[in-house]
Amino acid sequence: MSILVWNCRGLGNPRTVRVLRQLAKDKIPSLVFLVETKCNCRRMDMIRGKLRFDNCLAVDSVGLRGGIALLWKTDWNVEIISYSRWHVNSIVLEEENDPTWQFTGLYGHPEVAKRSSSWQLLHMLKPTTPMAWLCAGDFNEILYQKEKLGGASRPYKQIEEFRQVVERCGLSDLQSRGQKYTWANNKFGGDFIKERIDRAFANKEWSNLHSLALCTILPAVNSDHSSLYINKQFLNCKRNKRGLIFKYEAAWDLRDECQGIVTEAWGKG
Repeated sequence: MSILVWNCRGLGNPRTVRVLRQLAKDKIPSLVFLVETKCNCRRMDMIRGKLRFDNCLAVDSVGLRGGIALLWKTDWNVEIISYSRWHVNSIVLEEENDPTWQFTGLYGHPEVAKRSSSWQLLHMLKPTTPMAWLCAGDFNEILYQKEKLGGASRPYKQIEEFRQVVERCGLSDLQSRGQKYTWANNKFGGDFIKERIDRAFANKEWSNLHSLALCTILPAVNSDHSSLYINKQFLNCKRNKRGLIFKYEAAWDLRDECQGIVTEAWGKG
């Protein structure tokens, strides 16, 4: 049982849709949260069909900006509590007699001057009763200076406001692996910047309920954001007697530099 979270930077591009289909095929998530779809509900329903998901809650983009969507399969019972341009809040029941938990997909405001409204929203979405809570998405903010490479340092107050709301909500980062940064501006030289602004948080109730959960930060393909793959039972997977098996991600073929990297590594081997 797994979850996929991705700022896809627009689903009007057929190539991006192909990448998303490949991710859905490889990872088999039961729940997918998408940010910056840049499309309307009608197109999202078409994409839902291509991904072979049963249900979809989509919020239209405003022109070519924004747009979010939550897709899920019928093996999970998902009840939408609330949604807006910036969030989707839901209650999830995986199997009968299992405890329910809250999933919140959040998109932090891209404008710094308005980002405090995102933190107010996040605090409002905190469960009012003790309940397992997973919150993931593109927060457009870092928690520490070390989560930014290149460019000017982030103002202390800006980071501190984010840290404070995370603390007030009782959230903490899920154990993660993979890429250190989740976004890059794709510029060169002194203008190059990388940041960790996409992440998954959980409260202690969710972490206790899914103690083996792991968030894998996947390589960025056809977007300047990496996707997040949250597997709630990853560490339970049995290992092959000869160790872990390397699996080649088909989506890597879409990266222009892939062939050169493989050729170079093969030559070294």
